[in-house]
Amino acid sequence: KYAYRVDGPENRKRRNTTTFDDDKSQSAIRFLLQLDKELQFQDPAVHESVTYALEATVKAQYRNGAWPQRYSEFPDPTDGPAVKASIPAQWSRTYPGSQYAGYYTLNDNTMSDLIVTMLDAWEVYGQQRYLDAALRGGEFFLLAQLPEPQPGWSQQYDREMHPAWARKFEPPAITGSESQGVMRTLMLLYRRTAGVSHTADRFLEPLPRALAYYRRSRLDDGRLARFYELGTNRPLFLTKDYQLTYSSDDMPTHYAFIVSSRLDSIESELTKLRDTSRDQLWKPHPTRAAKPSKQLDQRVQQLLDDLDSRGAWVEAGRLRYHGDDDPTREVIRSDSFVKNLLLLADWLAANP
Repeated sequence: KYAYRVDGPENRKRRNTTTFDDDKSQSAIRFLLQLDKELQFQDPAVHESVTYALEATVKAQYRNGAWPQRYSEFPDPTDGPAVKASIPAQWSRTYPGSQYAGYYTLNDNTMSDLIVTMLDAWEVYGQQRYLDAALRGGEFFLLAQLPEPQPGWSQQYDREMHPAWARKFEPPAITGSESQGVMRTLMLLYRRTAGVSHTADRFLEPLPRALAYYRRSRLDDGRLARFYELGTNRPLFLTKDYQLTYSSDDMPTHYAFIVSSRLDSIESELTKLRDTSRDQLWKPHPTRAAKPSKQLDQRVQQLLDDLDSRGAWVEAGRLRYHGDDDPTREVIRSDSFVKNLLLLADWLAANP
């Protein structure tokens, strides 16, 4: 149903949607740009593909530095004025069923992943426009911090920079989850740009008051609610039939309405950043290189022996959501596939 570019122009009537949700496009781009670098930029197809994707990502950014969750057309370059986030005088406690794809989206760390992708592109290609896009993304985080006494962030914002509904279990609220990702991304921006920017300190400025706010918002067990009510700061939950409530006794199980607190580690990292000189803040990690060994050889040989005639790794398992009467007893697991490919890559690196 989707219009993949490789299929040619005859498929342009298909759905032409780019998705940033769950690090989909971003992770693919980051892989391609590292592959392009490893191939010394000599593979024309790889190089063209990643530069095409990077340019599209830059064009998909709103003027205020935000990105949408997904899009079918590039935004108007004048769309998205730099307006500070605020809490609306009124907000609906009933899910409106509205479209939210074009909202300024932090949900599932979408925008953090985009900023990291732009920083990686700048590092690999040295192009100023990729750094500028990352910096604009950080500046949006500064705009998106809500005012006292709730100086946190929301999962998504409408055009007026008000927290907004997304799905029926994602109300307008202050989030205890994605906000921790925002704080880490702001520190990463400082770490990676302080050596080239005299104004990088602005990315650390929001953190002390955000940390203090989230510390006083912790639940009795030390964790954080995914959602805090606008204005009252009471933890918000949903019932299994998706009604807003202050009780956590009847929550759906498919979504994390209570999340771990990483506030101590965030504060520790912030202290280390402030105690580190700018020229020592960022050093790209060297490529990890495995060493040849008989144990590695044996593990890889076992992987090869375990492949079936199609070239797949099959293991015992069930399809979790297909019900107890589903007859499936063997599955291909994506996480096993990834681990196996990483092991093969280690062997290749150790045996060039």
